[in-house]
Amino acid sequence: MGEPRRRRHALGQHFLVDRGIAGRTVALAGLAAGTTVLEIGPGRGALTEVLLASGLRVVAIELDDDLAGRLEARALPGLDVLRGDALRLDDLPLPAGPLPVVANLPYSTGTAILSRLLRSPARFPRLVLMLQKEVAQRVCAGPGSRSYGSLSVLVALHAEARLAFDVPPRCFAPPPKVDSAVVRLDVLVAPRADVADEVLFRRVVRGAFSQRRKTLRNSLRGAFGEPVARLLLERSGIDPGRRAEELDLREFAGLARVAGALAEFSPGPGPGAAVDDLAGEDVAPLVEG
Repeated sequence: MGEPRRRRHALGQHFLVDRGIAGRTVALAGLAAGTTVLEIGPGRGALTEVLLASGLRVVAIELDDDLAGRLEARALPGLDVLRGDALRLDDLPLPAGPLPVVANLPYSTGTAILSRLLRSPARFPRLVLMLQKEVAQRVCAGPGSRSYGSLSVLVALHAEARLAFDVPPRCFAPPPKVDSAVVRLDVLVAPRADVADEVLFRRVVRGAFSQRRKTLRNSLRGAFGEPVARLLLERSGIDPGRRAEELDLREFAGLARVAGALAEFSPGPGPGAAVDDLAGEDVAPLVEG
């Protein structure tokens, strides 16, 4: 018994037990009966049961072998359980066609999973996700707010996002030490801004927020060096005394286009940067056991 408990702790699992919250989450998705939906991390199946009861077909990705086996043993009509890692979606035998997502994501990997889903807008056109509340606020934040950061910019590029409702700790077993919230993202067919190289765009955004309390002059200098930082700001026409949290999506896209034209801007992600998601410096989910 001890080993599975340790494994679930490491995965940041808190199992939804409130059927009313599950019902509100499914209703928010607004999907027609017969639609096939992707659920990530079904756990003990509370959300799965409501999805199926609403007439939806469910493809559920579960990393925990024990939990996957328990769901498979229930032989629920309309449910297909895939054992695997949602961070490796390309390796999983998902059904063809658009696949909306309704899921209670693990705190520990929620932002990384969201980032990967947004990379395939035609594949995952609608996302209804339960996240740590702090992360959910960042997903939906706009420029100038305290929650605005690199994750906010990535989401704004690809989706219309709204914060729907809060979910208190008592709705989970075991109860986490933080609140959760449900967000709905309607993913855009094409990016909202002209971003020719999204890997480069993400790198620039991440660099700008790398020292969010400092001015762009200092944060970009710390990320890319003085000459590149100066050229980025001069050629984009952005005041170097501003902070990253003040820039909107259009301005970040302009910075990225300038970076793409600079011979001085070296290729690659840079020291310590992860270019496949924007979960970085401004999102630090609290993984509770």
